[in-house]
Amino acid sequence: MTTTRTLIAFNTATASENKIHDDTVASRFGFTGGLVPGVDVFAYLAHEPMAAWGKDWLADGFMQARFRNPVYDGDPTTVTSAADGDGLTLACSARGLACAEGSARRRGAAAPTALLGVADMPAMETRPKASMDSLKVGSTLGTLRETYTREAGLEHIEAVRDDAALYDGGRIANAAWLLRRANYVLADNVKLGPWIHVESAINMHSLLMDGEPLEVRAVVVDNVETKGHLMVTLDVQMLTGGRHIMSCRHLAIYEPRQVRETR
Repeated sequence: MTTTRTLIAFNTATASENKIHDDTVASRFGFTGGLVPGVDVFAYLAHEPMAAWGKDWLADGFMQARFRNPVYDGDPTTVTSAADGDGLTLACSARGLACAEGSARRRGAAAPTALLGVADMPAMETRPKASMDSLKVGSTLGTLRETYTREAGLEHIEAVRDDAALYDGGRIANAAWLLRRANYVLADNVKLGPWIHVESAINMHSLLMDGEPLEVRAVVVDNVETKGHLMVTLDVQMLTGGRHIMSCRHLAIYEPRQVRETR
């Protein structure tokens, strides 16, 4: 069975430090306008397994998504979900283009038995520039800490066109709200120019509830040049009080080819 959902995309990051979401800057690099964040396109896709399996998936499921073409603010966007054995095949399209593809399973991998390390977060004004040196393979990034609140969850759910009822009216953190912290742990550790989220794969381990603290740990597992882009891969663990919430593999082009050529 295939389900189809349509929505109007919304760029939540126009005020972000990442100017790839700014119309003027993005247009200099060949885009029509500022890009809707990949983590938000991930949210459009993640609605499907959540609608199919509910909190069971959010506490124990798997999802992977790769972003192929930009989604822009105001784009009429179509999300499809098709049963594939015991899982789902996911796709997102806009302007007649395939923008993202992915898959989900009701059950994912078990929580990691080994914890990633922790480190101090640098001050924002002293962050090193993102590079092969500042993002060395094996390096532990500064640990991000914050508290999940229902208010923040509801704001995010509305922005990504999701359904608050699926998350007990925002009392439970949704998968894309969590995944956005993988972006934050990168951006809070190094100073980035315009950059692009490429792909993520997540395993969920338990629910994060209103008022619970969240700790985001990350380690650099790859940093390569590919097709002129500089791309970093992070392993990320998210925990509350030592209990695993999510583990993920997170890929980002931290210096796009267009930026390097412009320089």
